[in-house]
Amino acid sequence: MSEDRTTLDNDDEQSARTLARRDDLLGRKGSKFRQHLEKVGEQVRRAFADQADRADRLMDFWNAYECKLGPDQFYHDGEAEIFIPIIRDAIDAITTRDSNQLFPAGAQYVEAFSTDGSTPKAIVSLLDEYHRLGDLSLVAKSLIRTGLVEGHYFLYVDWGVAEREIVSRETRGATVNLGGEAVEVPGEEIEDVTSEIIRYGRPVYEVLHDSDVVIYPASADTIEEALAADGFVAICRRWSEGKIKALKKAGIIREDEANVVLKQMEASAQGQRIGEPPDVEKELIELAGIRKKGKELTAWEVWKLEPLSDKGSWSERGDKRIVRIFFASEKMPIGAARNPHWNDQVPLGSYPLIKIPGVAKGRSPVEAVYSLQLEANDAANEGADVAHRTASPVVMADPAAVTEPLIVNIGTLWKVDPTKVKFVEFPDMTPRAISRIQYCIQQVFQSLGVNPSMLPQQTSQARRNQAQIAQEQQIDLLTVAERIRVQEALYTWLVGWEVDLDYQYRDDDLVIRTHGAMGLQAAMEKIPPFKTREYYRFRWWGADNARFNAQQYQQMTAFMNVISSPNIAEQLGRRGYEVDFVPLIEMASMAILGPRYGDKVIKDIRQNLSIDPEIENQFLSRGDMVPISLFDQHQAHIQSHERQAQQTGDPHGAFRAHNLQHMLAMAAQQKAQLMAAMGQQMAANQEGQAPRQGQRQRPVPRPGSQPTAPRRGPQQPPGLLRPEQIPAAGGVTMPRRS
Repeated sequence: MSEDRTTLDNDDEQSARTLARRDDLLGRKGSKFRQHLEKVGEQVRRAFADQADRADRLMDFWNAYECKLGPDQFYHDGEAEIFIPIIRDAIDAITTRDSNQLFPAGAQYVEAFSTDGSTPKAIVSLLDEYHRLGDLSLVAKSLIRTGLVEGHYFLYVDWGVAEREIVSRETRGATVNLGGEAVEVPGEEIEDVTSEIIRYGRPVYEVLHDSDVVIYPASADTIEEALAADGFVAICRRWSEGKIKALKKAGIIREDEANVVLKQMEASAQGQRIGEPPDVEKELIELAGIRKKGKELTAWEVWKLEPLSDKGSWSERGDKRIVRIFFASEKMPIGAARNPHWNDQVPLGSYPLIKIPGVAKGRSPVEAVYSLQLEANDAANEGADVAHRTASPVVMADPAAVTEPLIVNIGTLWKVDPTKVKFVEFPDMTPRAISRIQYCIQQVFQSLGVNPSMLPQQTSQARRNQAQIAQEQQIDLLTVAERIRVQEALYTWLVGWEVDLDYQYRDDDLVIRTHGAMGLQAAMEKIPPFKTREYYRFRWWGADNARFNAQQYQQMTAFMNVISSPNIAEQLGRRGYEVDFVPLIEMASMAILGPRYGDKVIKDIRQNLSIDPEIENQFLSRGDMVPISLFDQHQAHIQSHERQAQQTGDPHGAFRAHNLQHMLAMAAQQKAQLMAAMGQQMAANQEGQAPRQGQRQRPVPRPGSQPTAPRRGPQQPPGLLRPEQIPAAGGVTMPRRS
């Protein structure tokens, strides 16, 4: 999210006043900070140059996924150009499996809990809405696919703001102009069209390629460790002319530097600079059949700890704070300011797929099977070329007996001795090629952890028994569990960042307008950054929710039945313990029904606190229905709503409906009070009178069910799955005896 900031060209002026977080730090030309940034820019250039070989190798892996033949093929002089998509099929199968585990259908993705046992349900519901609006499940598939090809997950998160003009109809009376003001006059109502510009924001996600990110020093395990070692994190950006103008307008880069860059873009020719990483996105776009045209500026976004004074200006003796710097080249900084985010962290999630000690980035799993992909392609192309030559055999003829050319055509008659002509056929290489390809497929799937249960179609014709199927399911669960843990850590980091961004940038009025009562609850549950990871804990719950299948819910229900026994409760009470089923019921409700409906089934009465009637009037004026609370002062609310309805005319009828709810609630309270008073009076009369002669005594209620010994084995909980239905629900069963 962009904010206006101040640009100060004088170092003395910077040191004389206190700078805001988004104020420019570059200063004048030739300032000490600019001289320091020239050295930083040279370090960034060398860091990108040092990983050039890795970037080129990853580009080869992308070509293998996109089924593009390259110079690494041993057999590349033939006519056939066949590519066997082994790596592509394996990565797509893993992507589908992992995304289904992380985003189970109709389930809860985020889990939140606090030290006092409370749950910010409105924030969880708002996060679920952010994920739906941002299509996080689609972003996750791209992230998984990129991580499998490149061996590292890089996810950049920021707050994006957009605006749109909303047109709506409204009914109003005729107006006349009196003294320059439009005054509504009584008479026939007219229908008019009004427009309103609404700005709305949400977290935005960007999947970055490995070659576009540098963590320096490369031996740092995390970004925080790299910054602490006087290092940096650099991201390669490619900006069009329109993007540069937008950044200049937002104040993210300096206006004078942006004008210089735009002039250089007009005069410069296209070409890759030394140390500039390859444009992976451009290559992938061209593989999709789209040509990427137009000039672009290759810039660097660098996050680094820099010493700042108490007033926010750069000072060699100041305390180190995170600063974001933009370079148009290794010696041309075009913008620098302190970290704009209130949590003072780098908004880049970095998690290696396979962690190697002492190395910042992970290794690509494609590297181990890349040669097998080349072997399969060579086998297919060699077999295809031989098959083509088999269709056109070589003809050998006796030159003394055959004096004329032998023409091959339909119905052709050769007037020669058959013994003087001989056909030479090439050996059929197809069976051998198929055998080589099948071996490569099996080995690639084994190395990447793909089993038959992850494929949409089975290639094997043999029918597997139940023991083999159970073994495949167990291996699949273990493999996915190991791989999913890395992605769970990444999405847990993402959820914490979303809560921080929501606290910093969320517009409460807009959220209330767009989300109604849920937005109002979220506005009352704002969580500052220092509580996001201490008082409240947010973590990604999607994969665990998928593993927490129907069979485990039944075990939980059976466990609750066991510990609800009076004998167990008595034994726990002796030791100072008590049984509380609320967390289990609340967790099951949110997991089964999701964040949209789970908090509506199991309600927290602490959220039913009375809302100021003036705030409710804002909702009702827009036609949004607001539920009443048990703690409302109904009479005061009705009076406030009636006054507002008279002023607005209640065009939506929301005030009438809301006041009716208040009246019904008042009637229910009066009825409950009357019934309670009558019950107390009847009880007092019965205590003071003995039963008369011949009068029947009131029957005593029969006792309810009592715990007894089981008659035919232990009773199972309701809705128990049959053994043959458990695998379909996600469970693993022992194979039956054959």
